[in-house]
Amino acid sequence: MRIYLCILLSKKNSKFLKDLLNSIEKLKSISYIKLTFVFVIDQKIKYKKNFIKKIITKFNFIILVSNKDSIPYSRNLFLKFLKKKDYDFAGFIDDDCIMNNNWLFNMNKFIKENHVSVVGGPQKHLYSNKFFKLCYEYLEPHRDHGSKVEWVATNNCFFSKKIFELKNIKFNENLKNFGGSDQLFFKKLSVNNYLIKWNAKSYVIENIQKNRENLKWFFKRNFRYGYSGNIIDESIYPRKFIFIIVLKILYLLLFSIFFLILPSKKNLIKSNFFFARACGRLAGLFNYKPKKYI
Repeated sequence: MRIYLCILLSKKNSKFLKDLLNSIEKLKSISYIKLTFVFVIDQKIKYKKNFIKKIITKFNFIILVSNKDSIPYSRNLFLKFLKKKDYDFAGFIDDDCIMNNNWLFNMNKFIKENHVSVVGGPQKHLYSNKFFKLCYEYLEPHRDHGSKVEWVATNNCFFSKKIFELKNIKFNENLKNFGGSDQLFFKKLSVNNYLIKWNAKSYVIENIQKNRENLKWFFKRNFRYGYSGNIIDESIYPRKFIFIIVLKILYLLLFSIFFLILPSKKNLIKSNFFFARACGRLAGLFNYKPKKYI
C-alpha cells in the first residue's frame, strides 16, 4: 500500500515544527505500507528544508514550495501532485500537531474494517489554562468511533484515490480568508455518495497556542464558522440555501438564549459560541466580506 500524507508548513507555526517532526520519527511504521510525507512549504520559510532533512530519517519525504499565502491553494497544490502519482490513500495533517505514535496502525486497521472513501480523526488540544479546555471541547465536533459523518477537517484526515472519480473536485480558493474549504470539499464528496467515517483512535494533538487562550479568539473562530457555513450551504444547496441559513440562525439564537438562562460555566461558553456563529451567519447574509483571514 502506498500513502502520501501532506502537511502545509506555515511561517506562523514554524515554532512547532520540531515537535511535529519528532512525532513523525516516533510514528510506528508498517512493513507493507510505503508512507511518504509531502511538505508544502510557504516560500517565506524555504530555509526550513535543511531542518526537515536533519530530523526525518525514518520515512521518505518530498518538499513542494507554495508561491501563494493561501491555504486552499496549497492544498490544491498537493492534489495536483497526487494526480501524477500511483497511490492508494492520501491525507492531511496540520503543522501545529503532534502525531500519536499509533496513528498509522489505527488508521490502517480502520480502513481494512470499513469500506470508506474518507476517514477523519479527532484533534486533541494542549492548554495552559483548564478553562480553555472546556472551550476547546465545545469548539470541536463530538463524534462516535465508526460513525458516518458529512465532513472532516484537514487537521487529521485520510482519503482514497477514488475521490478523484468526482470531476473537478478541489478546494475552493475563494474561501482563503475565512476557512471552511476543507468542510466544503468533503461535503461535496458526501452528497455525491462517498462514504465518510470517523476514526476516534487515530488522533493528533494540537500544540499549545497561548495566543488563542482568550474568549475573543474563540468568539472570532465561531464567527468564522458561522460565516463560512453560509458559503458552504449556498454551494451545496443552491436552490434553498437562504431558507436553510435562516433556519440555522434561528436555531443558533434559540440555543444561545437557552444556555444563557441556565447559568453555569459550561452553559455560558456554549451560549457564547452559538451566538458567535449566529452573528457570523447574519453578517454573511448582509454581504460582509473579511479582507484578511479571521
